Amino acid sequence: MGIACGSAQAGEAFVGAYVHDVDDGISYGKFENGTQIVVGARTTALDELAFFGKPRVHLLVGVNTAGETSYAATGLAWRFDLNERFYVQPGIGIAIHDGRINLPSPNAPGLSPQERLSRLEDRRIRLDLGSRVLFEPELSVGWKANRRLSLELSWIHLSHARLAGSYNPGVGDVGLRLLYRYGQDR
Repeated sequence: MGIACGSAQAGEAFVGAYVHDVDDGISYGKFENGTQIVVGARTTALDELAFFGKPRVHLLVGVNTAGETSYAATGLAWRFDLNERFYVQPGIGIAIHDGRINLPSPNAPGLSPQERLSRLEDRRIRLDLGSRVLFEPELSVGWKANRRLSLELSWIHLSHARLAGSYNPGVGDVGLRLLYRYGQDR
């Protein structure tokens, strides 16, 4: 009951726009198009999870404007204040998405040459995330404009970490989000 009460009394709501499917050194990038519109909420730092460093619980939804991969994620984030105005916030979560998984193999027996070429082309130009459920690490750098409003530069990554096979292109989104803090932050 303590977590639910603390979450209901304070937290943050946010909305942002992200460049979708970037080549960020971890994700291959450039398979998909569109802008990712991300909305979500985060609790305040949870005293109830002090043994785990007082993380914040987040829930977010990313919707792609071009009909490409959209997702929903939940997880934990830890805020580290650099000074009164700036902070860094790493997080980790689990996401589900509506993108492609398990494109047909171009090496299946009995394929015609045309079908094999078609499947090779699909794998070259389409993002195959390999699993419906993915890890969702993220990193934000925030600036507190005032007590209630913040702006974050944020990176969100989705990947199966090679648990669903050796092919793991991942997908990375980088963008800005505006946060509104409600209740008493701790």
